[in-house]
This record gives sequence, C-alpha cells and structure tokens, in this order.
Amino acid sequence: MIKNKNILITGGNSGIGFFAIINLLKKKNNIYLVIKNDFRKNDFLKRIEKYFDGNYLKKYLNIIENCDLSDLDNIKEIKDYFINKKIFLDVIVLNAGLQYTGSFYPKVSKQGIELTFAVNHLAHFYLVNILKDFVRDNEESRIIITSSDVHDPKSSGGNIGKKAGLNNLVDFRKKVTGQFLNFNADEAYKNSKLCNILFAKELAKKLKMSSSKISVVTWAPGLVIPKDDSGFFRYSKRFNLFGYLIFSKAAKNILGISESIENAGEILSKIILDPNYNDIGFIHLSNKLISFKKHKLFESNVSDEANSAELATKLWILSEQICRSFGFVTFNI
Repeated sequence: MIKNKNILITGGNSGIGFFAIINLLKKKNNIYLVIKNDFRKNDFLKRIEKYFDGNYLKKYLNIIENCDLSDLDNIKEIKDYFINKKIFLDVIVLNAGLQYTGSFYPKVSKQGIELTFAVNHLAHFYLVNILKDFVRDNEESRIIITSSDVHDPKSSGGNIGKKAGLNNLVDFRKKVTGQFLNFNADEAYKNSKLCNILFAKELAKKLKMSSSKISVVTWAPGLVIPKDDSGFFRYSKRFNLFGYLIFSKAAKNILGISESIENAGEILSKIILDPNYNDIGFIHLSNKLISFKKHKLFESNVSDEANSAELATKLWILSEQICRSFGFVTFNI
C-alpha cells in the first residue's frame, strides 16, 4: 500500500471536502488543494489551523492558489503547477460543485458557459483530460467524482421539481452556452450531476481500452446541509433564505434525512483510501438513508439515462467541442 499518497482535490476549502482533508492529513497524505481566491484561502487556513500546527501543514498541505474552476484558463495553470514541481498524483478528487436553485436567470463563466455546467462538469472534464498523464497508472490510483442521486428522476430528491434529462443532447449546447434555452437552475444542477456520471463511465471505458488500472468512482453523499454559510448551499440560500432555513431544520431535526457534513467528509476520505476500490473500473456509490439520521454507503445503480453508453460518448464529444471552441485543445485520453 502506498503511504503518503499525492491527492488533488477540488472543493476542499469548505463543506464535505474540508472534513475529508482533515482525515487525509491525519494519515500524512500529501494534499494538493485548488482554491478560488485569497478570501477563501485565508478562511480555509484559519479553520484548518485549529486541527494541525503550522509545520505539519507546511509538510503535507499544498495550495494551488487563485484558481477559479469556472475559468478554463485557470485549469491549464493546474497542469503547469504539476509540471513545474514534477509531481505525480495517486488520486484526483473532483468534489467542487455549486447550485443556485431559485434563480430565474443563468450565471455564466468567463467563457460564457452556464455556471453550473461550467464548474460541475466541464471544468472537471477538462482537468482530468489534461492531468491524466500525471496520474500514476497503478491499482491504487483513482479518479473520484462527487455526484448526486438527484441525477435520477426516480430518486427521492430527483423526482421533486424539474427533473434531470439531457434529451439525447438535442439543443443541449444551446442550454449551456449562448442562448440558455428554457433555463431552470434546478434542472441545470440535476443535469450537471447526470453529466458527472456519464463522463465517469466514458472515462472508465477509455481507461480500460488503454489497459489502465486507474479506477473511476462516482458517489452520492446524500442530503448534506452545512452549519455555516460556506459550502454547497451558499448560493441557493441567497434566493430563498426563509425556505432554506425551514427546509434545513426539518431535514435535520424532524425528518432525520440529512447526513452530517463531518460524516460525509469521513466517507469521502475512506473512498479515497479504501483498497476495495483498487483497479475496479467504474463504480457508483450512494450514501443512503437507512433509518432516522442514519446512513450507509452502498454500491448503487444509476439512472437509465446515466447508463446509456451512446449518450456518454456523445457528451464526451460535445464537451471536447465546447472546450476546443474556446481554444482549449489538450486532450490526452
């Protein structure tokens, strides 16, 4: 077993990723954390220093600064970071994600791409493509993507509100760039989680064709509600604070359906390190509610649409085309 694994993580400065990093640092793994700006970096350091002293962090924690994942230009800088430091990775954790359910209008990235799609899918698609040659090809290596069971219209969260559906990508490019046809923020988030799984399955297929031992894991953490203003719900709360407060209190205390952020972080850290996920091709894991306030991680089926090999290939091609249209052309898979 490799000790002191080199682990790149997005979305690690808050939420699930933050608590995963705490567990990974305790085991003396080398963390490479992508952070958007100085404000988030300083806030992260202030919180992480409550768990570890400065010398320990200097040894095991490495921050890739001022890297806004929604801007494809910044993703190229991540590649340059690893080239300059001559570092190879054991694990890539694609954990960053956002939603702004409640907004009537799309937010857009620097390249003019709808922000949910830009961060949750396209940034991670491009990042894996340009970093694949920096991932060691051995049985302990893996690429992990935080998805959600709301990608499935039959799931308990996916059947509420606008449902996920890519319609075989008919006019999908117009939904995420330029015209933003019939924009719905809730649908945009669910579709991005569907894209995560389709991307992961196509990635696993391509890696298998090249006889790679790198595993690809998607996982659904369940309903995780942070205690503060950081993390996943930071945007959605702005649009409906009153509704969010009622929902979060009911989910935690009355219905008992939410998972604690600490537990979800611990689960992610176990997925990163667990030898059961060595050289397995693709697997989808779901942290399912089994009783009041109690969850358990299971290997789980994905939706019918997420199981479409043809759709996965088409999404991969479209994602490449969108990247290339903005001049981002390095694809190594």
